[in-house]
Amino acid sequence: MVLWHKNAHVFNNDFNTVSLAFFNRYPNPYASHVLSIDTLSRELDNDGKLHTTRLIKKAGKLPRWVKPFLGRISESWIIEFSIVDPRQSTMRTYTRNLDHTKIIQVEEYTTYEQAKQNVRSTSCASQVKFSSGFNVGIRSKIEDWSRSRFDENIKKSRLGMVFVMQELEKRSSLL
Repeated sequence: MVLWHKNAHVFNNDFNTVSLAFFNRYPNPYASHVLSIDTLSRELDNDGKLHTTRLIKKAGKLPRWVKPFLGRISESWIIEFSIVDPRQSTMRTYTRNLDHTKIIQVEEYTTYEQAKQNVRSTSCASQVKFSSGFNVGIRSKIEDWSRSRFDENIKKSRLGMVFVMQELEKRSSLL
C-alpha cells in the first residue's frame, strides 16, 4: 500500500521573500534536526529558471518498534531538487530520502506560487507519498507513523519559514 498526504498553506509574504527564505531556511530554531545542508549544483537554464540540487542530513527520533530494523541509525540523507521560475513566480520542489528506503520511502512534491488573489501572499501546496517495502502487517504501521510525524513536522517547517522571513525583513530594514 502507498499512503498519500496532501496539504496547503498560504504565507503572508510575496513570492520573492518566500523563495529566498526557502533557500535560507536552515538553520532556524524549529529545525534542530537538520545537521547539514550542501548545495550540489545550481544552474540557470535558457528560460531563466534556476535549478538547484541540495543534499540534507537530518537526525530523528524513531519509535521503539522500528529500532529492530534500523538499530542505532537515527540519521538520514535527503536529496532536494528545486526549480524556480521568476517570470511566473513559481517554485517546484521534490525531496526524498536516499537511505532506509526499504523501510520507508518519503517523497514530497511541493509547489510555491504567488497567490492569485494577493501578490503579497504565496500559496504552498504539497503532496507527500509514503511507501514501505515491508510486508502488509508492518508496512501500514510504518506508513501511518511516517504520515503522523510528517503532520507534526510540517507545522515546525512552516514556523521555521516564517522565522526566516521575519529575519530577512529585519535585515532588509537595516539597509
